[in-house]
Amino acid sequence: MLARCTDTAKQCAYFLPIRSPTMKSGADLSSRRTAWDRFESGLAGKKELELRVLLLAAHPDDETIGASSVMNRVPDVSVVFLTDGAPRDPRFWSPDAKGTRADYANMRWHEAIAAMALVNVPAERILCLGGVDQDAINSVPVLVRRFVELLGQLQPDVVVTHPYEGGHPDHDTAALVVHLAAKAAVRGGHKPPAIVEMTSYHLRDSRCVTGEFLPANSISAPELVIELSPEEQAIKKKMIECHRSQRLVLEEFPLSAERFRLAPEYDFARPPHFGKLWYECLRWPLTGERWRELALQAVAQMGGAACA
Repeated sequence: MLARCTDTAKQCAYFLPIRSPTMKSGADLSSRRTAWDRFESGLAGKKELELRVLLLAAHPDDETIGASSVMNRVPDVSVVFLTDGAPRDPRFWSPDAKGTRADYANMRWHEAIAAMALVNVPAERILCLGGVDQDAINSVPVLVRRFVELLGQLQPDVVVTHPYEGGHPDHDTAALVVHLAAKAAVRGGHKPPAIVEMTSYHLRDSRCVTGEFLPANSISAPELVIELSPEEQAIKKKMIECHRSQRLVLEEFPLSAERFRLAPEYDFARPPHFGKLWYECLRWPLTGERWRELALQAVAQMGGAACA
């Protein structure tokens, strides 16, 4: 259960071959804005949505938390997980977990397949980049290369992923991976996808806030608020129930609406907000300072810049 902060595999079923992307400059910002406009109009029901969407979720269940409406309303959507949802340390496993870490990852994989079947996303459109829960920041170059390869295969118009908010280190790593992959695509002479964010969770006013964005520090598109119909809320509730191993956490998340926005620019060398991050309140081994150190090392290794 998400609380107040009082302190001031089964291996993934799909792996991509690792290839180094080629580099070139020149992002087409207008095309990304156009893709966002089409995403906004289609998801809001103003016109038929003819977009190819790729959803990068940090863990099995994040897709349900933040983007059930995308999976329900977009005909052409694929979902890829950054990690398999199973931390190395058993202390951070669900009480329902039995056996090995691979067994726990397998449990979460099948929960995700069952959840997405409710919105007609078939198993063959559910992929995984192969990161380890709570540890993805240590594999950024590999994860970026795999994601670049996936972008080349699927050629999505829009990538939906997490914001950089300090709620979970893997959420922040997902944001970093997407921004680095988009830059790599541009350097390779390819049109980058529009990066759209879904809500996750973050620390605000000494509590964990869900279903809302941390206010962005730079200019971004206005938020798109999707009010879920009673039928869509019922479907989302059933999807959440499929993630049985995470039920104590997921009961905190709203059903009535989902929010999206065009991703702002981030400086990943800086913390997403002042003070403690949410995962630091949980006393996890990784700190925000260490995450940023590892992020900068990964960016330097890939020949990029921390701002994205």
